Amino acid sequence: MSDPWLLIEVLDGETPASTWRRTYFDALLKAAIIDRAVRWSWRTHERGVVFEIAFRTEAIRDEFCDQPAVKAALEAVPDPRHGLAITPGGGD
Repeated sequence: MSDPWLLIEVLDGETPASTWRRTYFDALLKAAIIDRAVRWSWRTHERGVVFEIAFRTEAIRDEFCDQPAVKAALEAVPDPRHGLAITPGGGD
């Protein structure tokens, strides 16, 4: 069974993950909409933020990950070594 959800968790590093979210929120949301996301949400927790996105298919989900704006945002996380988890699946 396919699971077209994607979870992107960003943890605090030299700067708070909330600052990263404010900086890249528009670019990530625009990329999600361009790739026909059907649902999305942001959550904040003690150590960072989580962006959950649902697409119609896994192929569309993977296209989202390949967008230059998404790659740039992920390369700019506050702790690039330990502060990024990208998990296919797992949404509501």
